[in-house]
Amino acid sequence: MNFMRNFYRFIGCLSIMTAVVLASGCGDDPVQPDTPIEDPITDPLLEAGIKNFVNPAQGRNISPNGETISCVLMSEGSYDAWLEFLSGGEDWVEITKGEAGAEGRNTLRLVFSKNVTDQDRTVELYVQVEGKERFSLASFTQDKDANSAQLQKNTALNTYMHKRLQQEYLWEEYNSLQVDLTMDYTQFLNTYLMKLGDVNIEDGGKYRSGDNRGKRFIYSNIQEVAPVTKAVETAGLGFGPIFSSQIDTQNGVVGLSIAYVHQGSPAWLAGMRRGDTIFSVNGVVLNNSNYKNQMNALYYSPSGTYRFGFVRDADLSKKYEVEVTVDVYRYNPVLYSAILGEGSHKVGYLVLENFDLDAQDFIVDIIQQLKDNAITDLILDLRFNPGGAVAQSRYLASAIAGSAHLDDVFVQVDFRGGKHQDWKFRGGPNDEDGLGIAPDLGLKRLYVIGSENTASASELIINGLRGIDFPVYLYGSQTEGKNVGMTTTQTTYEGVRYLFSPITFRVSNAKGFGDYPDGFRPDVVVNNQNSSYADDKDNTFPYSFGDWGDMGFNVALRLAYEDITGVTRSDMPATRSMALEPLIMDHTGLMQLQLGRYGNVIYLPEETLN
Repeated sequence: MNFMRNFYRFIGCLSIMTAVVLASGCGDDPVQPDTPIEDPITDPLLEAGIKNFVNPAQGRNISPNGETISCVLMSEGSYDAWLEFLSGGEDWVEITKGEAGAEGRNTLRLVFSKNVTDQDRTVELYVQVEGKERFSLASFTQDKDANSAQLQKNTALNTYMHKRLQQEYLWEEYNSLQVDLTMDYTQFLNTYLMKLGDVNIEDGGKYRSGDNRGKRFIYSNIQEVAPVTKAVETAGLGFGPIFSSQIDTQNGVVGLSIAYVHQGSPAWLAGMRRGDTIFSVNGVVLNNSNYKNQMNALYYSPSGTYRFGFVRDADLSKKYEVEVTVDVYRYNPVLYSAILGEGSHKVGYLVLENFDLDAQDFIVDIIQQLKDNAITDLILDLRFNPGGAVAQSRYLASAIAGSAHLDDVFVQVDFRGGKHQDWKFRGGPNDEDGLGIAPDLGLKRLYVIGSENTASASELIINGLRGIDFPVYLYGSQTEGKNVGMTTTQTTYEGVRYLFSPITFRVSNAKGFGDYPDGFRPDVVVNNQNSSYADDKDNTFPYSFGDWGDMGFNVALRLAYEDITGVTRSDMPATRSMALEPLIMDHTGLMQLQLGRYGNVIYLPEETLN
């Protein structure tokens, strides 16, 4: 159910948290890194005498209306700081230095005047610590006059959202709000939907970790859609979410562990896997002062070639180096799939990142492979699945429930104004969602691995199956709890596409149960998400220091497999230990990355604002 805002929430939480080989989706053999490397060089910031630098404006432009930016600098000695104006004239920024540039922790205060021109302008901030070379800390670009371009853009997009909210938003109380249509469009939804208080409490949730723990966020969102050059391809390194950990406390080295790597991506073809922990990037060792910047750079739209130093399976005695170049690759929402065991216990294991209609051919293929292998049980891993298209969730659920339940209700959908739909396992409303009937897997029960990232269309599988008394056993940690969904539309403004997804419907199962705003509690708790790790079976769940098929590191998988096979549950902590050799399934089909796939989503046609 989570759309991009919730997705960014998910990534943001990772940045503040203290690897069985996959088959290639593109037909290339992956490279196994096996060359130990020497210790890499030090951080350029430290070489310049700078212990840390925090720039609140990093990653964005300065407002054309002017603003003040207070940057925090920690230096080894006294320093000088100055500005070099690259465009837009001079003297449109004033700089002051805390304590006249003394060593230690200080503040660099930059005051930007209003930009009344029709051009963006850029300035570079330099610092020179005593005894060191001068160093470029940051560049700032200020947008051109908002009274023309930005104001018109805000007004057009806010008006578009406002009209849809008045007509379709699940809570009619929105219509009583007085709104400013000229404000920053990226702040419009959060500003006004929050004003409804508990009335629309189901539109959003609360952060469970990090600096924002306990604070509320909103599901409804608008997102600029990046241009796609090839319909079936996406560009990047192929990393999923990244989390940080201290891997060498004596030397202050911070590691960035990869939650997963997309099959067929540049990183995957280079031999990198889930749980690999990066300790250097392009020869720069990661530490407390630079790891966050590298984390963001690696995840959000990177470009170029990277040289990674990393360790695998938490084995610090062996270090590897690999070079990865950003490239386009075929997007694949299946992160891992395999057959575990044989005979009376032939267990399918499927890890899905989302429910993406553009990957439907792939879902059809993978379900058929599970059927051809005559699995006796299925472990469905949704720990990183925030939702997506209800239709595809329904299709997979019908394969699990089987032909005996095709005419049963999968989900009841209620819209504003009393409009109601019953989506059956056979094919959605009036059996017309277009995906048809999935093959019957012949299952009698389902094992699900979930986490706080499991939401919406993922939770529909749990709730929908329980609504027909189909046994579902949940492992991991408590799910997100998104019992509402979105009707998504697209619009264009000045040639740029925007995806708008407000909450427009509420869901329940065949028994009428839909009261799970706090999520589903697992039957077997692997991590209870409290502040202590002492009572957890896996203190890094849903992340890992090992690959998907490694039963030692994948504790939730191990426990579910033990329950299926009737083995007494082991209380071993997460560690390197291959319990069995999985049979990896090959994957075929073309997939397209579709922004807006997160959540219970219904798509409507595109319109143009100008």
